[in-house]
Amino acid sequence: MTLVGCTAALIAQVALAANVKVTPLGGQDGEFCPQDRALIFEDPNGTRILYDAGRTVAGPNDPRLGKIDIILVSHMHGDHVGNAHNKEPNSGSCANPDVSVSALPNSNTANIALAKKAKIVTGSEMPPFFAGRLKANGGDPRDSILARFGASVKVGGVTIATVTALHSNGLDPDYIGGELGKSMK
Repeated sequence: MTLVGCTAALIAQVALAANVKVTPLGGQDGEFCPQDRALIFEDPNGTRILYDAGRTVAGPNDPRLGKIDIILVSHMHGDHVGNAHNKEPNSGSCANPDVSVSALPNSNTANIALAKKAKIVTGSEMPPFFAGRLKANGGDPRDSILARFGASVKVGGVTIATVTALHSNGLDPDYIGGELGKSMK
């Protein structure tokens, strides 16, 4: 491909990317607070992707969610997976969100995926965890999809590429439960 062809292809990709709508889902309307993690990406084809449900999305019935096709999870920390969540949007304050609703042993992510019939796309050791949560609650474990680091997967017409991030990916012992979970604290 010529330099002109490469440049045209890059410009076309940038133009397409500009059409993706990004909506932060903070705990407080109009704010994206320090403990907020969730974003919704809406592709021009209508595919809606929830990134890191976290603790400030008010579970599967949060009215801001609408249709969700895919949930991306960056890593297994409770503030990204959602070991708890707020009762409703605007619960608490930006500095101190009310995250008093426990989502254990599932997670806010698994509960939203089950309710919305969404696919969960993750890397590393996360797919078996989510597959187990989906299966235990009547969902399809095949809806937990592995995206290997440095690779990509196509879901619902959207290609999701993963990159390495330097941040630990430990599983919170509360998800394990029992004596083993207690011993890991």
